[in-house]
Amino acid sequence: MRAALLLAATALACASRAPEPAPEPRPTASPTAARRSPSSLEAMLAEDMLAEQAMPWTAARRLVWNDFRGKPPSGGPEGARTAYGLYYAWFCRGETFGFRVTAALHPHRSWVKSIVVSSPHENPRVLQHEQTHFDLTEVFARRMRQRFDTLTGACAKPDGALKAMAQRLVDEEKAMQQRYDRETKHGLIADKQAAWSADAARMLAASRRYAQ
Repeated sequence: MRAALLLAATALACASRAPEPAPEPRPTASPTAARRSPSSLEAMLAEDMLAEQAMPWTAARRLVWNDFRGKPPSGGPEGARTAYGLYYAWFCRGETFGFRVTAALHPHRSWVKSIVVSSPHENPRVLQHEQTHFDLTEVFARRMRQRFDTLTGACAKPDGALKAMAQRLVDEEKAMQQRYDRETKHGLIADKQAAWSADAARMLAASRRYAQ
């Protein structure tokens, strides 16, 4: 059996006020490993997610500030930061191909400042902005499932080619997240934020077939 496990992770910075631009997204982790065991993809992913105490995206539960357990910095323009990962793995057994991907929050790398939580205006605005970031991550998890579920002759392709296909989607996800922050000014432009949140909801609805 041939198996591979990869993790693509990104931290997203979201400002709660306007004057200074938030920093560019930074990787929170970049491990890449090929493994021969355990044979179960679910077990492989669960093992790596456990290291971050990662919380998978689910339609049944929206983010709450208690999920943001990291310590915020004392200064800087950011009001909150969401860290997340796209965990994906595949295996080949003969010509049988299996692929799994999970979008998950890294709670101990995610944080929010108390000034945001205590503000009647900023609290819901910033939390909605963060939720849409997480929703967009799930959109791309589903795009990865669709791409690999419909891939023909996957086991005839080298791991490098499969990894490159996954990386292209990871890069597209990063570009969309950056565009989202840029167009909404990190959630400060209310009509743009509403439009992006609605678009994310529509993309999730349209991709229900590829929900985990």
